[in-house]
Amino acid sequence: MAGLHPTTLTILCTYRCTAACAQCCFESSPRIRGRLSLEVMKRRIQDAVEAFPSLAVVVFSGGEAFLLKDDLFEAIRFASDLGKSTRVVTNGFWGRAGARARECARRLREAGISEINISTGVDHAKFVPVESVVHAASALADEAIRTLITVEADGSQNQIHARLASDPVLRNAIECGLVSLQVNSWMPFHEDAPSRGHDIQAMLPELVSGCGQIFETVVVTPHDNLSACCGLTLEHIPEMRLGSLSAPDVQMKKLYERQRGDFLKYWIRVDGPYTIIQRVMGVADSEEILRGVVHKCQACAILHQSERVRAALAARYKEFVEEVLGRFSLQQAMADVSCWDRRVSQDEEMVGS
Repeated sequence: MAGLHPTTLTILCTYRCTAACAQCCFESSPRIRGRLSLEVMKRRIQDAVEAFPSLAVVVFSGGEAFLLKDDLFEAIRFASDLGKSTRVVTNGFWGRAGARARECARRLREAGISEINISTGVDHAKFVPVESVVHAASALADEAIRTLITVEADGSQNQIHARLASDPVLRNAIECGLVSLQVNSWMPFHEDAPSRGHDIQAMLPELVSGCGQIFETVVVTPHDNLSACCGLTLEHIPEMRLGSLSAPDVQMKKLYERQRGDFLKYWIRVDGPYTIIQRVMGVADSEEILRGVVHKCQACAILHQSERVRAALAARYKEFVEEVLGRFSLQQAMADVSCWDRRVSQDEEMVGS
């Protein structure tokens, strides 16, 4: 697919988790069984490296990836040995005991891990105490492993971010840049979800922007299927499923290239699902449809599932094809120029050294 060069492979190792958050996108819990084997993970990493020369990062997520125990460390080592950056997304449950946290951090360093992302917040803390997150992040910092702690947004009542930012154990690691904190938008998955008091106006610039996941990321699910994004609603959108990697004579690159003729994915890349709904539905209807939407993935689920929106897309999409594809092509050309500039700079540095 000309101009499209995925940089990230995300492996959703399992949907099993030590937590059972009420609004989990994958309905993860300790009761769920099923996972990718080490053999399959290695094979998919190798497949992606061979199919996509642009691949730079391998991400392990879930569910809870650390439930794979030794297999996770071996998969990280395998990807690292192939020259790829590696990242694990976790809830930090393994930080409950300091000694265990230090042992886990040591093994991660030895496996060649590049970065850890820890998710926490009000929902997570019901199952994984904030102290576990602190112990995990501190142990990672001691091994010089970069760590990003993402705190789910919870309006003015959320004190977890402030608690982590002022924690005496983490203060030095935060000051020297080994540990970073961010607040991420939170989205409901059930009608009984409590309101989080989001400031929609403050979130609007992100909501109306294009989706960087589409075409940039290839995703392997715990069922060994290939998906087009690692968004929170990917299992709720059949169009994001590209096919089974376990089927006979299937190649990852060919599954990925099934997106070639899907105009909606190009449009999602350029404008994002929130803006697409606004454009095809008009001001009044889109305000009604998008009321309460606080996350781009939430808008994407509506874009694909709402019969009203789907009907409007079918009736009007041709009005937008030329303009959208023109902007997509311009974006890709600019990205290619940036890549060329980086290569030239690297070559000049090598000559100078």
